[in-house]
Amino acid sequence: MWRYLLCAAICIAVWVINGKWLLEGKRKHNLSELYEHSGLGIFFTLLTLELTIGSMLGMQFDVLWLQIIGFVLYIPTAFLVASSLITLRYKGKPEGPDPLATTTPIDTGIFRVVRHPLYLGTALWSIALMLVFQSVISVVLGGIAIFCFQMASQKEDEFNIKKFGDSYEEYMKTVPRWNVFKGLKNLGNR
Repeated sequence: MWRYLLCAAICIAVWVINGKWLLEGKRKHNLSELYEHSGLGIFFTLLTLELTIGSMLGMQFDVLWLQIIGFVLYIPTAFLVASSLITLRYKGKPEGPDPLATTTPIDTGIFRVVRHPLYLGTALWSIALMLVFQSVISVVLGGIAIFCFQMASQKEDEFNIKKFGDSYEEYMKTVPRWNVFKGLKNLGNR
């Protein structure tokens, strides 16, 4: 019983905290923020469900080699998320306390390889969780989260074209959205 209460309390907290950002995105008519924070809410709901009552949800598998791949995926995920947040904070000249509210286009660091490393990192993290937990609920929620992060990156491109104009369109021609391998190849050609 206490696990269900803990799970419910954490999920409610996740959505209350995330709700602030969802409302802000709605107020600003910024679809990328709506998708991003919906994806994050679903991602943290998935994590909470699996860590608190996952074994009680049923339909779980236990394929060790998939779990190992999932745990290994945490490494590039951590790198993508951390490096993008650091670069956004120090190179993006953010407005106010939000490090994601950049006032200048960023084409350095990890942003030279992929345009949306934060969304790519959270999508990979969702895949990692799906592989580690191997449950129906993790596959369903993880898939929805990945869809949200993909849509967020598409809408972010549209938003950045309006915000930064031709310079962002030129950036889009040389840096892929999520394809790290193509981005590394293009990096060698520049």
